[in-house]
Amino acid sequence: MQEVSRRLGATAVGGRYSRLVVDLNRDPSDSSLIRPQCNDVPIPFNALVTPSQTVTRLARFHTPYHAEIDQQLARRAAGGLLPFLVSFHSFTPFLNPRRRRFDTGVLFQDHRRLAGRLGSELMRQGFSIRYNRPYSGLDGLIYAAARHGANHQIPYLELEFNQRGLGTKAACRETGRRAAEALRIALDLG
Repeated sequence: MQEVSRRLGATAVGGRYSRLVVDLNRDPSDSSLIRPQCNDVPIPFNALVTPSQTVTRLARFHTPYHAEIDQQLARRAAGGLLPFLVSFHSFTPFLNPRRRRFDTGVLFQDHRRLAGRLGSELMRQGFSIRYNRPYSGLDGLIYAAARHGANHQIPYLELEFNQRGLGTKAACRETGRRAAEALRIALDLG
């Protein structure tokens, strides 16, 4: 995300804590907001989270993150710019024990044509692509992008990158470089 932001001169807002503390990409009412386990592995600090502790985590982590996104989008709009919102995430190469054999997921809910353009450009950059995989935007699994995109009436997508290709700083930079180029072309940023 930082490499893409740097290359495109775009604003980046990131979470500072693991989604195991509180998932910033979930609605506060979602049962998976604070998970007691992950892939059948217990998360001890989440085992007995009380409603009061949930409210505290929301106030400390979730609310400020989403407020910052709103502030940055409003700032761009006030400056006469029509922002585009892309949410970046990563996924594990294996899940129960199925292997995920692709590099990047382009997740969409409302912007199918834009997702297609971006997916095509990502393929030109050498990524293997799946649409609405490993999760589906059509199932509401792109909460942050959909929330802010809809509230600000701007186009939005989510990109999911396979952690298999993010193992080193150099690999992360290269992934960011290729993703930035695909975004630049797909969004006609010149």
